[in-house]
Amino acid sequence: MRPFINRPYIILLIVLIVGLLWAGVPLAQEIKGTIKIIVPYPAGGGSDVQARLIADKLKDSLGQQVIVENKPGAGGRIGVEYAKNQPADGTTVLLVNPALFVVAPVIFPKLAYNPDTDFALVSLISTYQFCVSVPVSSPVKNVKELIEWIKKNPNQANFGSPAAGSLPHFFGLMISKAAGVEMVHSSYNGSGPLVTALIGGQIPIGVDAYDTQSAYHPDKIRILATAGTARKKPDIPTFKEQGLPEIEGVGWNAFVVPAKTPKAIIDKLSAAIAMAIKMPDVTQKIQGIGNDPSGTTPEEFAAILKKDRERWTPVIKASGFKAE
Repeated sequence: MRPFINRPYIILLIVLIVGLLWAGVPLAQEIKGTIKIIVPYPAGGGSDVQARLIADKLKDSLGQQVIVENKPGAGGRIGVEYAKNQPADGTTVLLVNPALFVVAPVIFPKLAYNPDTDFALVSLISTYQFCVSVPVSSPVKNVKELIEWIKKNPNQANFGSPAAGSLPHFFGLMISKAAGVEMVHSSYNGSGPLVTALIGGQIPIGVDAYDTQSAYHPDKIRILATAGTARKKPDIPTFKEQGLPEIEGVGWNAFVVPAKTPKAIIDKLSAAIAMAIKMPDVTQKIQGIGNDPSGTTPEEFAAILKKDRERWTPVIKASGFKAE
């Protein structure tokens, strides 16, 4: 029988290979340096609050410094453009929403970033519903009565949103189409002025995110319906419950990173973010601002983004709206 040749050397080689492979795992997942969470909006808003909640938890779970940087301007696009040029090493995380990753690519002919090639998806943070509301002085009490009122008062059928080209703007158009009525859009400079106009009766219909209007219901405005699959409050039914199941509008906040960030780092961040969101104090605070905590894998986030593009892109294109 042929003797076993160089057995000690073979064992040594195996040990070296296993050692190198084992050493390579943490190296591939290591994030070196301070992690910056870029929020492309001013400090103090709902998205900023959520980013800071999660940043505090990531400091502990990742064992390193995590800070939040606000880069507002141009409806969030300045912050996105800044983030896309940062190192793809896990030290830059960007907060985004449908306005930046679904709407902007359709309405801006020369957008300075491409969501699909400049960024990699990490995780959803939370979701929020859209709603339609009227002043408390309005005779309208539900969606059926709203449609009847619009048909009887076509010259007054104006709806307001917080901005032209915003998702609430296109959600209002979605309502018009599904209900078979015509409504004219009026743009306001943010949710605050829109609510003020509703309370004062200057606009008969308002469309915005539920969390921006819920504090005024039912004393100052009346929310007629929300666009999710379940009620946010016992006295506010969904569109589906009122005979319009095709009207579904859910926004979200999410994290992405610059393209070419290693998959191991993305998965590490995704897992840490999901764990942070599930912590009771974080969950409670996100719910406290009217959002529903989420936390997804990158693959689950990709499926949601795909579905939203399929839902919103035809509505946006049909409107003919283009940003200057």
